[in-house]
Amino acid sequence: MRPPRSSLFLIVVAWAGFLLCAANARSQETQRQKQEQTGQQNQYRDQSQSLQETQQRQNIQAYRGQIAAKHGKYYLEEAHTRASYTLEDTWEAKKFLNKKVRITGWLDPDKNILHVVSLAAAP
Repeated sequence: MRPPRSSLFLIVVAWAGFLLCAANARSQETQRQKQEQTGQQNQYRDQSQSLQETQQRQNIQAYRGQIAAKHGKYYLEEAHTRASYTLEDTWEAKKFLNKKVRITGWLDPDKNILHVVSLAAAP
């Protein structure tokens, strides 16, 4: 005895619905895994940057030179090496433009940025 066509139609529709649900669940799982992977990559990058900054902060040094301004940025032109470093903390540097200063801070050699801890006029 053959099943009625309506039963066969219901079985086909139910099977198609099951396949669609399975495909949707698989797609959502893949998307969730990608988001987790991206989150982990960002976490590792942030940890690496934090570790690098911590290591650089441990290398705090004193720099002497004159504050100069070029292209809207402030620089320390070091006296004895003639090296020039971009200053991270510019609002305080404005007060010392074209003056000799002593800066305590740490240098990011990759970006040539001097992260200022303290800034004072040099005698």
